[in-house]
Amino acid sequence: MDLEITADQASLRTVADDLLDARAPLALARSFLEGAGDPSALWKEFAQLGWYGVGSDPGGEDGFGLPGLCLLAASIGGHAAPSLVADTVIVSRIAAGGDAVRGRWAQLLADGDVTVAFAHLESTGSWNLDAISARASRSGTYVVNGTKVGVHHGLHAGMFAVTVVTDDGPALLLVPRDAPGVHIDQERSIDPSSGSCTVHLSDVTVGPECVLASAESAGPLSSAFDVGAVVSAAEALGAASRCLDMAVAYSQERKQYGRAIGSFQALQHLLAERHVLRETAWSAILYAAAAIDDGLEESSEASSVAKAHTARATRQITEGAMQVFGGIAFTWEHDAHLLARRALAAEQRFGDAVHHQRVLSKRLATRGRTVTTHVA
Repeated sequence: MDLEITADQASLRTVADDLLDARAPLALARSFLEGAGDPSALWKEFAQLGWYGVGSDPGGEDGFGLPGLCLLAASIGGHAAPSLVADTVIVSRIAAGGDAVRGRWAQLLADGDVTVAFAHLESTGSWNLDAISARASRSGTYVVNGTKVGVHHGLHAGMFAVTVVTDDGPALLLVPRDAPGVHIDQERSIDPSSGSCTVHLSDVTVGPECVLASAESAGPLSSAFDVGAVVSAAEALGAASRCLDMAVAYSQERKQYGRAIGSFQALQHLLAERHVLRETAWSAILYAAAAIDDGLEESSEASSVAKAHTARATRQITEGAMQVFGGIAFTWEHDAHLLARRALAAEQRFGDAVHHQRVLSKRLATRGRTVTTHVA
């Protein structure tokens, strides 16, 4: 396993930062906050640059792999940019390696011809597969009923990748946004630039060609949640990291008692501690991403460790950065809260710190019982 950023991955990060600096300044995120955002033009550029194909190969053989997607997600988070890159790539990974029909979907998604919003979360707030209540009954075609919340950019996505329960078990279905029976409500969320929506599905009919994962092929669906946890952790860290960089720059400019406030030991310690948190979180993310690409046995645990640690780290980083700014960081006009909003929203996606700590505790408890039984 190579945890060093390759030249191609570093180049991708540079290109992403340059494009997002030009096309997605924080003013774009603010436009969503004020109710007037539109991501369409930006998404076309993402497709032209091939971003929907980054990390879409589960074998990590696209030249960038999942670590490359994490770099991309960090750049997107650092600009609070409206994006369905992560959702589309996650769904593309589920479709890849299947039959010809699923392969066709994987290609359409990777090319950016179809953008997909991952629709799993329901009113219970659980990211577990066994908490799904949306159902799909089959009689030749699938008839879907249920409600999904927190669906990103539901008003602009081409399709929804909906987790459902069938008679055989959990499945993932593609549902066109404009299908009869689909009703979308805009949500008031902490991060308006994510375009969160509630999607109501009432007797929505889809054909068998829209099944990306079924009970017989649930492995890719389960692993998709590991991928989602790592990528959302990278996005949260990207937002928190830029907030920290802004705070460092401010500490060198703002003067008190004739000195830059960054020269005061209390602030130096605060910023240094947040920098350490940033570096350890990024190391955990890169390890988990590489472990998933390499198919390591501990990849799922590494994903939960990365998300649990990063979720807590990003909150401490953004809170510390806003302390450096003082009262101005809490004003509507300042940009720091735009990044803090994205960091907090991404922290919740695919499970927060508490969720993944519980997942890890169950696995460790199971492992302990297995070892005890073996010794006995």
